[in-house]
Amino acid sequence: MKKILFVCTGNTCRSPMAEVIFRKISMEKGLGFEAQSAGICTITGLPASQNSTLAMEEIGVDLKQFCSTDISELNLQDYALIAVMTEEHRRMLTNVFGVDEERIYILGGDSGGISDPYGGSLGVYRQTRDEIKEAIEILTGRLCDDFGD
Repeated sequence: MKKILFVCTGNTCRSPMAEVIFRKISMEKGLGFEAQSAGICTITGLPASQNSTLAMEEIGVDLKQFCSTDISELNLQDYALIAVMTEEHRRMLTNVFGVDEERIYILGGDSGGISDPYGGSLGVYRQTRDEIKEAIEILTGRLCDDFGD
């Protein structure tokens, strides 16, 4: 099974939302990808933020059991694709972690990426969730074209 990794800074807001949204859409489309998420600057074992959890509950997706993962604990060569939230995340992956640029995809890249909702209101998290969902719809369409069987 092909693997995709979603990466943000703390792995408590954006990338957990992206991971579970991707899983749901991937299952519906029969993509055959395994999804995981991680943070560039986090501690393994942190829960998803409260507003991320609430925003996801509103669309029937559960983040209550989620725990963050520090990216340094993963073998990045295991992933066919690494989806990041911003250009800065892309630069960190290439410059610090040595990931080939062609394996990195910026969610919402056409509109500047996905802004960090950390510390924002539930409304801000809803907006971020919706931006991530839209970006993942685009990504899964491309994956169907590129990796479809």
